[in-house]
Amino acid sequence: MNNDFENIIKKFEELNRKGYIQGINNNLYNAAGLTLEHYLGKKADSMFFPDYNGIEIKCTQRFSRYDVTLFSLSFDGPSLFESNYLLETYGIQDTIYKDYKKLTIRLKLNKKVYIDNKYYFELKIDNEKIYIKIYNNEGIPIENRGYIYLDTIKKRFLIKLNKLALIYASKKRINNDLYFRYYKIECFKYREIDYFIKCLKQETVKISLILRFSRNQKTFGKNKNKGLVFTISKNKLDLLFDKVYYEEN
Repeated sequence: MNNDFENIIKKFEELNRKGYIQGINNNLYNAAGLTLEHYLGKKADSMFFPDYNGIEIKCTQRFSRYDVTLFSLSFDGPSLFESNYLLETYGIQDTIYKDYKKLTIRLKLNKKVYIDNKYYFELKIDNEKIYIKIYNNEGIPIENRGYIYLDTIKKRFLIKLNKLALIYASKKRINNDLYFRYYKIECFKYREIDYFIKCLKQETVKISLILRFSRNQKTFGKNKNKGLVFTISKNKLDLLFDKVYYEEN
């Protein structure tokens, strides 16, 4: 057993022995992860720091095709409230709530993505930063916006993802309620940060722009901007990390 992960491995084994346990809700998207956090005694959050004793914990389901979300980052510039600027300037009117805008797109490195029949967004990277190059609908450059320094990305990666545990869940329904069995754990340690930059350039690490408003009754209309969100397929984690432990029951 790897000493750095000893505690989370023991917790996983305890949970595994329980077999199928009822989820804390019936949301197919987040119930497995929230139920896992509940049994670990951890409250759901979006903290800057790792989840559990210095270890970032991710949960995935057996046949899930969803990527693993690594982290999200706000823009370093060029403006202080850059997400608000992008949303107000280039956002798309919500189809239901006409007074609100959203801008949620998968960005492509060195490839233009069409936005609402008006603009193209293209993700660019240089020696210092990643940024969004914006064109009009004729492909003429308008401006460069929304940059994040590579040093900012490196610091977040080293703090948030120095150690990572990926836990797999199977699901079934009993009387319309979701139940989960946590059957596999994989533990990883980060490789050199250059691997992350390489994966960025090869688009193994994917980047999405997520700017939107809250639809929650208590916070309706408030910005829920995530900035840039970095994700990767769970099958490609070994391109970023060294796998140091594996257990399946």
